[in-house]
Amino acid sequence: MMIFKGYRLSFMHFVLYISTFIIGVQLWSVWKQSSRGGFPSYSHRGWEFDADVQSNVHTFNNEQCDVAFPQLYHSLDKAVKRRNGRKVHVQDIEINKGRCMLRVMIYQGELFVVNSGQPEDCYVANGNERERILGTLAQIDRALSTSPISDPSIPNIEFSLSLDDLPRRSKGKGIFFGYTRQDTPEYDDIWLIPNYAYWSWNYTHAPSWNSIRREIADAERDVPWEKKDPRVVWRGKVKMAQLRSELVRVSEGKSWSDIKPVVINDSKDKHTKDVMNLRDFCGYKFTVQTEGTSYSGRLKYLQLCRSALITHPLEWQEFHTHLMRLAGPDINYIEASENFGNLESAMDYYTTHDNEAEEIARNSYNTFARRYLTPAAVTCYWRRLFWTWSSVQGFEPKLYTSDAKGNKVMRATPWTAFAANWPKDPSLIP
Repeated sequence: MMIFKGYRLSFMHFVLYISTFIIGVQLWSVWKQSSRGGFPSYSHRGWEFDADVQSNVHTFNNEQCDVAFPQLYHSLDKAVKRRNGRKVHVQDIEINKGRCMLRVMIYQGELFVVNSGQPEDCYVANGNERERILGTLAQIDRALSTSPISDPSIPNIEFSLSLDDLPRRSKGKGIFFGYTRQDTPEYDDIWLIPNYAYWSWNYTHAPSWNSIRREIADAERDVPWEKKDPRVVWRGKVKMAQLRSELVRVSEGKSWSDIKPVVINDSKDKHTKDVMNLRDFCGYKFTVQTEGTSYSGRLKYLQLCRSALITHPLEWQEFHTHLMRLAGPDINYIEASENFGNLESAMDYYTTHDNEAEEIARNSYNTFARRYLTPAAVTCYWRRLFWTWSSVQGFEPKLYTSDAKGNKVMRATPWTAFAANWPKDPSLIP
Protein backbone atom coordinates (compact mmCIF):
# COMPACT_ATOMS: atom_id res chain seq x y z
CA MET A 1 0.00 0.00 0.00
CA MET A 2 2.82 2.39 0.90
CA ILE A 3 4.63 1.54 -2.32
CA PHE A 4 1.50 2.32 -4.35
CA LYS A 5 1.09 5.71 -2.65
CA GLY A 6 4.72 6.54 -3.28
CA TYR A 7 4.31 5.67 -6.94
CA ARG A 8 1.16 7.82 -7.12
CA LEU A 9 2.98 10.76 -5.57
CA SER A 10 5.83 10.51 -8.09
CA PHE A 11 3.40 10.41 -10.99
CA MET A 12 1.63 13.55 -9.74
CA HIS A 13 4.97 15.33 -9.50
CA PHE A 14 5.79 14.21 -13.03
CA VAL A 15 2.53 15.69 -14.37
CA LEU A 16 3.20 18.91 -12.50
CA TYR A 17 6.70 19.20 -13.93
CA ILE A 18 5.46 18.63 -17.49
CA SER A 19 2.65 21.18 -17.11
CA THR A 20 5.06 23.77 -15.73
CA PHE A 21 7.46 23.17 -18.60
CA ILE A 22 4.72 23.60 -21.25
CA ILE A 23 3.44 26.81 -19.68
CA GLY A 24 7.00 28.12 -19.45
CA VAL A 25 7.63 27.43 -23.14
CA GLN A 26 4.43 29.19 -24.10
CA LEU A 27 5.27 32.24 -21.98
CA TRP A 28 8.78 32.35 -23.47
CA SER A 29 7.31 32.22 -26.98
CA VAL A 30 4.97 35.12 -26.23
CA TRP A 31 7.84 37.13 -24.76
CA LYS A 32 10.05 36.48 -27.82
CA GLN A 33 7.30 37.66 -30.15
CA SER A 34 6.65 40.81 -28.13
CA SER A 35 10.38 41.59 -27.99
CA ARG A 36 10.36 41.71 -31.81
CA GLY A 37 7.67 44.35 -31.86
CA GLY A 38 4.96 41.82 -32.63
CA PHE A 39 6.63 40.67 -35.86
CA PRO A 40 5.68 36.98 -36.23
CA SER A 41 8.21 34.22 -36.52
CA TYR A 42 8.33 32.78 -40.03
CA SER A 43 10.13 29.60 -39.07
CA HIS A 44 7.24 27.76 -37.42
CA ARG A 45 5.27 25.16 -39.28
CA GLY A 46 2.16 26.31 -41.02
CA TRP A 47 3.53 29.69 -42.08
CA GLU A 48 1.99 30.96 -45.29
CA PHE A 49 2.81 33.86 -47.59
CA ASP A 50 0.46 36.83 -47.08
CA ALA A 51 0.37 38.90 -50.26
CA ASP A 52 -1.35 41.81 -48.53
CA VAL A 53 1.53 42.47 -46.15
CA GLN A 54 4.57 40.57 -47.46
CA SER A 55 4.68 41.26 -51.21
CA ASN A 56 7.50 43.75 -50.78
CA VAL A 57 9.47 41.81 -48.15
CA HIS A 58 12.95 40.93 -49.39
CA THR A 59 14.33 39.12 -46.34
CA PHE A 60 12.69 35.71 -46.71
CA ASN A 61 15.13 32.88 -46.13
CA ASN A 62 15.51 29.95 -48.49
CA GLU A 63 12.85 27.89 -46.72
CA GLN A 64 10.34 30.74 -46.78
CA CYS A 65 10.99 31.37 -50.46
CA ASP A 66 10.23 27.72 -51.16
CA VAL A 67 7.00 27.87 -49.20
CA ALA A 68 5.86 31.17 -50.71
CA PHE A 69 6.90 30.49 -54.32
CA PRO A 70 7.16 26.72 -54.82
CA GLN A 71 6.81 26.84 -58.62
CA LEU A 72 9.13 29.78 -59.25
CA TYR A 73 12.39 28.06 -60.16
CA HIS A 74 11.41 25.96 -63.17
CA SER A 75 13.74 27.75 -65.61
CA LEU A 76 16.72 27.35 -63.28
CA ASP A 77 16.12 23.63 -62.84
CA LYS A 78 15.90 23.29 -66.62
CA ALA A 79 19.11 25.29 -67.10
CA VAL A 80 21.04 22.95 -64.82
CA LYS A 81 19.55 19.91 -66.51
CA ARG A 82 20.65 21.20 -69.90
CA ARG A 83 24.24 21.40 -68.60
CA ASN A 84 24.13 17.63 -68.07
CA GLY A 85 26.92 17.79 -65.50
CA ARG A 86 29.20 20.04 -67.59
CA LYS A 87 30.89 22.84 -65.66
CA VAL A 88 31.09 26.47 -66.76
CA HIS A 89 34.64 27.77 -67.28
CA VAL A 90 36.10 31.27 -67.39
CA GLN A 91 36.32 31.35 -71.18
CA ASP A 92 32.59 30.59 -71.39
CA ILE A 93 31.60 33.94 -69.84
CA GLU A 94 33.87 36.27 -71.80
CA ILE A 95 32.04 39.19 -73.42
CA ASN A 96 32.62 41.29 -76.50
CA LYS A 97 33.24 45.02 -76.31
CA GLY A 98 30.25 47.21 -77.08
CA ARG A 99 27.81 44.30 -77.32
CA CYS A 100 25.09 45.11 -74.77
CA MET A 101 26.60 42.86 -72.11
CA LEU A 102 28.00 43.05 -68.59
CA ARG A 103 30.36 40.75 -66.75
CA VAL A 104 29.88 40.85 -63.00
CA MET A 105 31.08 39.16 -59.85
CA ILE A 106 29.70 38.50 -56.41
CA TYR A 107 32.55 38.27 -53.94
CA GLN A 108 32.02 37.88 -50.19
CA GLY A 109 28.48 39.15 -50.57
CA GLU A 110 29.42 42.29 -52.52
CA LEU A 111 28.59 43.06 -56.15
CA PHE A 112 31.34 44.05 -58.60
CA VAL A 113 31.40 44.94 -62.28
CA VAL A 114 34.26 43.11 -63.98
CA ASN A 115 33.65 44.39 -67.48
CA SER A 116 30.94 46.78 -68.67
CA GLY A 117 31.76 46.19 -72.33
CA GLN A 118 30.80 49.78 -73.21
CA PRO A 119 27.06 48.97 -73.37
CA GLU A 120 26.31 52.66 -73.91
CA ASP A 121 27.58 52.13 -77.47
CA CYS A 122 25.39 49.10 -78.17
CA TYR A 123 22.21 48.86 -80.18
CA VAL A 124 19.49 48.65 -77.53
CA ALA A 125 16.26 50.23 -78.75
CA ASN A 126 14.92 53.43 -77.16
CA GLY A 127 18.36 54.33 -75.85
CA ASN A 128 17.45 53.06 -72.39
CA GLU A 129 20.69 51.21 -71.74
CA ARG A 130 21.07 53.11 -68.45
CA GLU A 131 17.74 51.77 -67.17
CA ARG A 132 18.69 48.26 -68.25
CA ILE A 133 22.14 48.33 -66.67
CA LEU A 134 21.30 49.97 -63.37
CA GLY A 135 17.90 48.30 -63.04
CA THR A 136 19.38 44.83 -63.42
CA LEU A 137 22.38 45.40 -61.18
CA ALA A 138 20.25 47.08 -58.51
CA GLN A 139 18.06 43.98 -58.28
CA ILE A 140 21.14 41.82 -57.81
CA ASP A 141 22.49 44.15 -55.13
CA ARG A 142 19.16 44.17 -53.29
CA ALA A 143 19.05 40.37 -53.29
CA LEU A 144 22.53 40.37 -51.77
CA SER A 145 22.02 43.11 -49.20
CA THR A 146 18.74 41.61 -47.92
CA SER A 147 19.99 38.03 -47.68
CA PRO A 148 18.96 36.77 -44.20
CA ILE A 149 21.63 35.67 -41.74
CA SER A 150 19.79 32.38 -41.23
CA ASP A 151 20.87 31.32 -44.75
CA PRO A 152 24.42 30.35 -45.71
CA SER A 153 26.49 33.16 -47.20
CA ILE A 154 25.99 33.77 -50.91
CA PRO A 155 28.78 31.92 -52.76
CA ASN A 156 31.46 33.72 -54.78
CA ILE A 157 30.32 33.63 -58.40
CA GLU A 158 31.12 35.36 -61.68
CA PHE A 159 28.85 35.54 -64.73
CA SER A 160 27.88 37.59 -67.77
CA LEU A 161 24.48 38.92 -68.76
CA SER A 162 22.92 40.35 -71.90
CA LEU A 163 20.91 43.57 -71.85
CA ASP A 164 19.51 42.93 -75.31
CA ASP A 165 16.00 41.88 -76.33
CA LEU A 166 17.71 39.42 -78.68
CA PRO A 167 20.31 37.85 -76.38
CA ARG A 168 22.12 35.90 -79.07
CA ARG A 169 22.74 39.16 -80.92
CA SER A 170 25.06 40.05 -78.04
CA LYS A 171 27.16 36.92 -78.34
CA GLY A 172 26.75 33.98 -80.68
CA LYS A 173 28.34 31.50 -78.32
CA GLY A 174 28.91 31.42 -74.61
CA ILE A 175 26.95 30.94 -71.41
CA PHE A 176 25.25 33.97 -69.96
CA PHE A 177 22.08 35.36 -68.40
CA GLY A 178 19.35 37.03 -70.44
CA TYR A 179 15.88 38.49 -70.13
CA THR A 180 14.44 36.01 -72.62
CA ARG A 181 15.17 32.86 -74.58
CA GLN A 182 13.55 30.50 -77.03
CA ASP A 183 13.12 26.82 -76.31
CA THR A 184 15.59 25.76 -79.00
CA PRO A 185 19.17 24.39 -78.89
CA GLU A 186 20.51 27.79 -79.97
CA TYR A 187 19.43 29.22 -76.60
CA ASP A 188 20.35 26.27 -74.39
CA ASP A 189 23.12 28.22 -72.64
CA ILE A 190 21.04 31.28 -71.79
CA TRP A 191 19.76 31.45 -68.21
CA LEU A 192 16.66 33.55 -67.58
CA ILE A 193 16.74 36.58 -65.29
CA PRO A 194 14.02 39.11 -64.37
CA ASN A 195 13.69 42.06 -66.71
CA TYR A 196 15.22 45.40 -65.63
CA ALA A 197 11.72 46.87 -65.21
CA TYR A 198 11.27 44.89 -62.01
CA TRP A 199 13.39 47.72 -60.62
CA SER A 200 12.22 50.68 -62.72
CA TRP A 201 11.11 51.50 -66.26
CA ASN A 202 10.43 55.20 -66.27
CA TYR A 203 9.99 55.16 -70.05
CA THR A 204 6.62 53.51 -69.38
CA HIS A 205 5.86 55.82 -66.43
CA ALA A 206 6.56 53.04 -63.97
CA PRO A 207 9.12 54.63 -61.59
CA SER A 208 9.30 51.42 -59.58
CA TRP A 209 7.84 47.96 -59.90
CA ASN A 210 6.20 48.14 -56.53
CA SER A 211 4.66 51.55 -57.17
CA ILE A 212 2.80 50.42 -60.28
CA ARG A 213 1.78 47.19 -58.55
CA ARG A 214 0.30 49.21 -55.71
CA GLU A 215 -1.56 51.59 -58.00
CA ILE A 216 -3.09 48.77 -60.02
CA ALA A 217 -4.02 46.81 -56.89
CA ASP A 218 -5.77 49.87 -55.45
CA ALA A 219 -7.67 50.40 -58.70
CA GLU A 220 -8.69 46.74 -58.87
CA ARG A 221 -10.23 46.97 -55.42
CA ASP A 222 -12.28 49.98 -56.53
CA VAL A 223 -13.48 48.52 -59.85
CA PRO A 224 -15.18 45.11 -59.61
CA TRP A 225 -15.34 42.81 -62.62
CA GLU A 226 -18.88 43.79 -63.62
CA LYS A 227 -17.91 47.47 -63.92
CA LYS A 228 -14.98 46.89 -66.27
CA ASP A 229 -15.17 47.76 -69.96
CA PRO A 230 -16.35 44.49 -71.61
CA ARG A 231 -14.21 45.01 -74.72
CA VAL A 232 -10.70 43.75 -75.48
CA VAL A 233 -7.96 46.37 -75.47
CA TRP A 234 -4.55 46.67 -77.14
CA ARG A 235 -2.13 49.43 -78.10
CA GLY A 236 1.22 49.06 -79.82
CA LYS A 237 3.54 49.77 -82.70
CA VAL A 238 2.41 47.63 -85.62
CA LYS A 239 5.72 47.87 -87.45
CA MET A 240 7.41 45.66 -84.83
CA ALA A 241 5.71 42.45 -86.01
CA GLN A 242 3.34 41.31 -88.77
CA LEU A 243 1.02 39.65 -86.27
CA ARG A 244 0.31 43.10 -84.80
CA SER A 245 -0.92 44.32 -88.16
CA GLU A 246 -3.12 41.23 -88.37
CA LEU A 247 -4.50 41.93 -84.90
CA VAL A 248 -5.53 45.44 -85.94
CA ARG A 249 -7.03 44.19 -89.20
CA VAL A 250 -9.24 41.43 -87.74
CA SER A 251 -10.56 43.67 -84.94
CA GLU A 252 -11.15 46.89 -86.87
CA GLY A 253 -14.69 48.21 -86.51
CA LYS A 254 -15.80 45.42 -84.16
CA SER A 255 -18.07 46.29 -81.25
CA TRP A 256 -16.01 44.11 -78.92
CA SER A 257 -12.72 45.82 -79.78
CA ASP A 258 -10.71 48.76 -78.47
CA ILE A 259 -7.62 47.71 -80.41
CA LYS A 260 -5.61 50.50 -82.02
CA PRO A 261 -2.08 51.06 -83.28
CA VAL A 262 -0.11 53.91 -81.76
CA VAL A 263 2.54 56.24 -83.03
CA ILE A 264 4.86 58.00 -80.58
CA ASN A 265 6.61 61.34 -81.07
CA ASP A 266 4.72 62.32 -84.22
CA SER A 267 2.01 64.88 -83.46
CA LYS A 268 0.79 64.82 -87.06
CA ASP A 269 -0.19 61.13 -86.97
CA LYS A 270 -3.80 60.43 -85.96
CA HIS A 271 -2.75 57.47 -83.81
CA THR A 272 -0.64 59.63 -81.48
CA LYS A 273 -3.75 60.38 -79.40
CA ASP A 274 -4.42 56.67 -78.88
CA VAL A 275 -1.46 56.15 -76.54
CA MET A 276 -2.60 54.65 -73.21
CA ASN A 277 -1.06 54.54 -69.78
CA LEU A 278 -0.24 51.02 -68.60
CA ARG A 279 -2.64 51.39 -65.68
CA ASP A 280 -5.61 52.05 -67.98
CA PHE A 281 -5.47 48.59 -69.53
CA CYS A 282 -6.70 47.10 -66.26
CA GLY A 283 -10.05 48.82 -66.69
CA TYR A 284 -10.97 46.28 -69.40
CA LYS A 285 -12.17 42.71 -69.00
CA PHE A 286 -9.89 41.51 -71.80
CA THR A 287 -6.33 42.50 -72.72
CA VAL A 288 -4.15 41.37 -75.63
CA GLN A 289 -0.47 40.52 -75.44
CA THR A 290 1.73 40.54 -78.53
CA GLU A 291 5.42 39.82 -78.95
CA GLY A 292 7.55 42.19 -81.00
CA THR A 293 11.30 42.04 -81.57
CA SER A 294 11.28 39.17 -79.11
CA TYR A 295 9.45 38.97 -75.76
CA SER A 296 7.10 41.78 -74.83
CA GLY A 297 7.96 43.92 -71.84
CA ARG A 298 4.23 44.62 -71.50
CA LEU A 299 3.25 41.08 -70.52
CA LYS A 300 4.14 41.41 -66.85
CA TYR A 301 2.15 44.65 -66.57
CA LEU A 302 -0.94 43.06 -68.09
CA GLN A 303 -0.56 40.20 -65.62
CA LEU A 304 -0.89 42.70 -62.80
CA CYS A 305 -4.48 43.30 -63.98
CA ARG A 306 -7.51 41.28 -62.93
CA SER A 307 -8.33 40.88 -66.60
CA ALA A 308 -8.49 37.91 -68.97
CA LEU A 309 -5.28 37.94 -70.99
CA ILE A 310 -5.39 36.90 -74.65
CA THR A 311 -2.16 36.05 -76.44
CA HIS A 312 -0.93 34.30 -79.55
CA PRO A 313 1.32 31.24 -78.92
CA LEU A 314 4.43 32.66 -77.27
CA GLU A 315 7.80 32.01 -78.89
CA TRP A 316 9.87 33.75 -76.22
CA GLN A 317 10.18 32.64 -72.60
CA GLU A 318 10.65 34.78 -69.52
CA PHE A 319 11.57 33.64 -66.03
CA HIS A 320 7.87 33.36 -65.07
CA THR A 321 6.06 32.34 -68.27
CA HIS A 322 6.12 28.63 -67.37
CA LEU A 323 3.37 29.54 -64.88
CA MET A 324 0.90 30.40 -67.65
CA ARG A 325 -1.87 27.79 -67.78
CA LEU A 326 -4.03 27.25 -70.86
CA ALA A 327 -6.45 24.72 -69.35
CA GLY A 328 -7.51 23.07 -66.13
CA PRO A 329 -8.61 24.53 -62.79
CA ASP A 330 -5.72 27.05 -62.81
CA ILE A 331 -6.33 28.36 -66.35
CA ASN A 332 -5.03 31.93 -66.43
CA TYR A 333 -5.00 33.06 -70.07
CA ILE A 334 -6.70 32.60 -73.44
CA GLU A 335 -4.63 31.55 -76.43
CA ALA A 336 -5.50 32.96 -79.85
CA SER A 337 -4.16 31.68 -83.16
CA GLU A 338 -0.87 32.96 -84.53
CA ASN A 339 -2.52 35.63 -86.70
CA PHE A 340 -5.45 36.26 -84.32
CA GLY A 341 -7.84 34.87 -86.94
CA ASN A 342 -9.98 33.28 -84.20
CA LEU A 343 -10.10 36.36 -81.98
CA GLU A 344 -13.69 37.21 -82.92
CA SER A 345 -14.96 33.73 -82.12
CA ALA A 346 -13.08 33.80 -78.80
CA MET A 347 -14.68 37.12 -77.90
CA ASP A 348 -18.11 35.82 -78.93
CA TYR A 349 -17.67 32.84 -76.64
CA TYR A 350 -16.35 34.61 -73.56
CA THR A 351 -18.78 37.50 -73.90
CA THR A 352 -21.59 34.99 -73.46
CA HIS A 353 -19.65 32.99 -70.85
CA ASP A 354 -18.68 35.89 -68.63
CA ASN A 355 -18.18 33.70 -65.57
CA GLU A 356 -15.45 31.74 -67.36
CA ALA A 357 -13.69 34.93 -68.39
CA GLU A 358 -13.85 36.18 -64.82
CA GLU A 359 -12.35 32.91 -63.56
CA ILE A 360 -9.41 33.27 -65.96
CA ALA A 361 -8.90 36.86 -64.84
CA ARG A 362 -9.03 35.90 -61.18
CA ASN A 363 -6.59 33.01 -61.60
CA SER A 364 -4.15 35.21 -63.46
CA TYR A 365 -4.36 37.94 -60.83
CA ASN A 366 -3.81 35.53 -57.96
CA THR A 367 -0.95 33.73 -59.68
CA PHE A 368 1.03 36.69 -60.92
CA ALA A 369 0.02 39.98 -59.30
CA ARG A 370 -0.39 38.51 -55.83
CA ARG A 371 2.38 35.94 -55.81
CA TYR A 372 4.91 35.18 -58.53
CA LEU A 373 5.46 38.72 -59.80
CA THR A 374 5.75 40.35 -56.39
CA PRO A 375 9.03 42.05 -55.48
CA ALA A 376 9.49 39.35 -52.84
CA ALA A 377 9.31 36.62 -55.49
CA VAL A 378 11.76 38.43 -57.77
CA THR A 379 14.32 38.67 -54.97
CA CYS A 380 13.85 35.00 -54.07
CA TYR A 381 14.46 34.11 -57.72
CA TRP A 382 17.70 36.08 -57.85
CA ARG A 383 19.08 34.41 -54.74
CA ARG A 384 18.17 30.95 -56.01
CA LEU A 385 19.90 31.87 -59.27
CA PHE A 386 23.12 32.65 -57.39
CA TRP A 387 23.13 29.24 -55.73
CA THR A 388 22.08 27.38 -58.86
CA TRP A 389 24.82 29.03 -60.93
CA SER A 390 27.42 28.19 -58.28
CA SER A 391 26.52 24.51 -58.65
CA VAL A 392 27.73 24.53 -62.28
CA GLN A 393 30.57 27.05 -61.94
CA GLY A 394 33.86 25.27 -62.61
CA PHE A 395 36.24 27.98 -61.41
CA GLU A 396 36.84 30.18 -58.36
CA PRO A 397 36.36 33.92 -58.99
CA LYS A 398 39.33 36.11 -58.12
CA LEU A 399 38.85 39.67 -56.96
CA TYR A 400 42.53 40.61 -57.18
CA THR A 401 45.18 40.38 -59.85
CA SER A 402 48.64 41.82 -60.40
CA ASP A 403 49.42 44.84 -62.56
CA ALA A 404 52.47 45.25 -64.82
CA LYS A 405 54.59 46.20 -61.79
CA GLY A 406 53.45 43.25 -59.75
CA ASN A 407 51.19 45.28 -57.49
CA LYS A 408 48.01 43.72 -56.15
CA VAL A 409 44.98 45.43 -57.70
CA MET A 410 41.24 44.73 -57.92
CA ARG A 411 40.15 43.39 -61.26
CA ALA A 412 36.60 44.68 -60.81
CA THR A 413 34.75 47.86 -59.84
CA PRO A 414 32.48 47.86 -56.78
CA TRP A 415 28.85 48.26 -57.79
CA THR A 416 28.59 51.38 -55.63
CA ALA A 417 31.28 53.20 -57.61
CA PHE A 418 29.98 51.92 -60.93
CA ALA A 419 26.43 53.11 -60.23
CA ALA A 420 27.60 56.51 -59.02
CA ASN A 421 29.84 57.23 -62.01
CA TRP A 422 28.53 55.28 -65.02
CA PRO A 423 29.11 55.73 -67.94
CA LYS A 424 32.47 57.06 -66.79
CA ASP A 425 35.04 54.53 -65.66
CA PRO A 426 35.62 55.19 -61.92
CA SER A 427 39.26 54.13 -62.26
CA LEU A 428 39.89 57.00 -64.69
CA ILE A 429 38.38 59.71 -62.49
CA PRO A 430 41.23 61.88 -61.09
